[in-house]
Amino acid sequence: MFQACSTSTDLSETVLKDINGTLRWGGAPAVDGTGILFETSDTTYGAPGTRENYSEFFPEGENKVQVIADINITGKTTVRGWDAEYPEIEIFSLSVTTQNL
Repeated sequence: MFQACSTSTDLSETVLKDINGTLRWGGAPAVDGTGILFETSDTTYGAPGTRENYSEFFPEGENKVQVIADINITGKTTVRGWDAEYPEIEIFSLSVTTQNL
């Protein structure tokens, strides 16, 4: 019997589906904001775009919303705010949940 295990931490091209989390706008990265973040129970990811790209998901006057998303972990990192690094993702689908923040 053979058993193999990988010690690689390369998450490149990892697609995760139906992930519950919080989509958060933390201000423009150009002025030390965090941009769009997707926060799950154990990881915070940096997502592309600005609040305007996701405006239909955010309630008026709010900068965070509970969502379910399908994401792709690119294997890269993105630097936001005061040099904070986050794993970079692409979002394929997004829907608002009815859970409380």
